[in-house]
Amino acid sequence: MKKILVMVAALALVFSACEPADPQVDGSGTNNENVNGGNENPGNENPGNENTGNEGNENEENEPAKVTGISLNELSGADKFIELYNTTDAEINLDGCYIVKYDSSKEGGKSTTWTGAKGMTIAAKGFVVLESSDLADPAEDGDPAYAYESANHVFKGGLSGKKNVFIELYSAADEKLSEFKRGEEGAGWNQVSGFNNDKKHTFSRVPDGTGEFVYADPTKGAANGAKVADIEQTPEM
Repeated sequence: MKKILVMVAALALVFSACEPADPQVDGSGTNNENVNGGNENPGNENPGNENTGNEGNENEENEPAKVTGISLNELSGADKFIELYNTTDAEINLDGCYIVKYDSSKEGGKSTTWTGAKGMTIAAKGFVVLESSDLADPAEDGDPAYAYESANHVFKGGLSGKKNVFIELYSAADEKLSEFKRGEEGAGWNQVSGFNNDKKHTFSRVPDGTGEFVYADPTKGAANGAKVADIEQTPEM
């Protein structure tokens, strides 16, 4: 009988030793309440700041890049084109650059006739030729099948060789880059007729990009030639 009691007591001690002293349930108790001492974002060197290193950059990214060195270089009233020239040794993005033509018949006395498309560039020491929408407009004796270089190379409206003309080129940041002016405003820009309409020559900067506008032989999309004559600044009639 004593042997049986001893065996029962021994078994009780074994079961008591196997039972955990302080059972825990995942997610409960002090040892697992917050493994990281209340910080649910361990290792985050910048807690609470989701814009690390980018403060103020958003506005900078939205600002147009500064552009310099692009010039109105050659214009033709006969063939109705405007040529741009890059005087620098680097390719320039034309995105957002625009041309303003003064015309007193328009609201505000002027209008934007062309805006550079996204991804449009001008090569270093290179040329970009823009052509009038009139070339494809039957109402302006144009050919509906006229082949432009692309839709991005078209400026709206015409360009007259016998009227007073004022055209400006701007960067996307609204900084004036270049201008061409023939005659005075008088009764209004693009309203005064009677100027010599020289269809054999173009209004060309000589030398390219930096010289004064003079008459020269047409060199559409290429370096301008030598000066032929000065451009008349008063109407003949």
